[in-house]
Amino acid sequence: MGLLPTHHKPSQDLHGNTGGGAASASGKVPGITAALFYGFMSIAAVFLNKAIFEVWKYRYPASLVAGQTVFTVVAIACLSQLGAIKIGAFNPTHFKRVFVVSAVFQLKLVLDMSALVLVNIPMYGILKSATTPFVMLLDFVIRRRVPTGRVQAAVWLTTTGGLVAGYGDLAFDPLGYALALSSAACTAGYVVLVGKIGDELQLDSFTLLLYNSLWSTPLSAAIAVLTGEVAGVATFPHLYELPFVVAFLTSCASAFVLNYATYLCTRLNDALTTSVVGRTKSVVQGVGGLFAFSVEAGLVNVGGLTLNSMGILWYAYERYADERRRRGIGGAHAAGLRKLSAREGGDATAHFMSRNESQLTLSPKVVDSNGRALVQQNGGFGAGTHARHPNRGGEVDGGGAAGTG
Repeated sequence: MGLLPTHHKPSQDLHGNTGGGAASASGKVPGITAALFYGFMSIAAVFLNKAIFEVWKYRYPASLVAGQTVFTVVAIACLSQLGAIKIGAFNPTHFKRVFVVSAVFQLKLVLDMSALVLVNIPMYGILKSATTPFVMLLDFVIRRRVPTGRVQAAVWLTTTGGLVAGYGDLAFDPLGYALALSSAACTAGYVVLVGKIGDELQLDSFTLLLYNSLWSTPLSAAIAVLTGEVAGVATFPHLYELPFVVAFLTSCASAFVLNYATYLCTRLNDALTTSVVGRTKSVVQGVGGLFAFSVEAGLVNVGGLTLNSMGILWYAYERYADERRRRGIGGAHAAGLRKLSAREGGDATAHFMSRNESQLTLSPKVVDSNGRALVQQNGGFGAGTHARHPNRGGEVDGGGAAGTG
């Protein structure tokens, strides 16, 4: 995190929140813990899935995805009954509208797992970083929006590093690369679709995850049947070995735990912290992946990985700086907004899925000074932070700095 600015006042944290003394320090502990937990789970999930494919030679990614979605449905149902999380009442109309999102999400997951079977972890992370330029392309085509010059430069550095690393990859697998890049394209489409659905329906994160999983479970099962995975799993030689069973079940659980960790990090910190941690963990994951599973890496490959990591960190810094500028410019408008309180029918734990450039984030429901519910929109690249009424398509105000740099 050394790239983050340090010119803020001693009485403020990185996000400009005031506080000091032991009470302030103790208050930051849950947020820091949540951020570390999210970063750890993000990395651990990838390494665990790779271990299943590499150590036990398990070659049935769709069945693993099916296991993860089934676990997610059961976990959400149980935790909601226990009161640990809250989900909205089932809405058939919303459920139907989520189908397209779920189909893209399912395709993304299967491509993710299939690519991880064939590609080592460092190159997997590098190829997945192509999600950002894919989102940039979609934003340009759909909204005619472009990022600032500095953000573009960071993305180009990341992309250049990926090309160099791919050129020097000693274990180059064309199919694996094609699957990973296809997954990045699907992820970009998923981000755009969920951002739109989140704004329109204001589905809280766990309700959206539940709807997603309810659609994804039969879809992944169908893929497993059509590709012949069911027969392969039935004859898998390690199927009943305890270490494999433990690893498989842990992988199924890790998908939900990662989603919960993302929610927790955003709730105890904010979407900016989650975004920066998500970018930074990619670098840690890439470096750690060099030393795992006997990865052969040449000088050119390592050089490309270094350039890619520099681009990722630069992009994270630009996101941080841009968010600070937006908060400064939009401060007057933000002062008129407040979270919807429990007395007014709100829920302190309810966060709605929204889009922030190439990532999905969680945003609390807010109201203006007159008590009117507003939707927070982060929009695409180069877009400011806007608020609009759910029942009206028009923007109330634009608080961000747009521009092409």
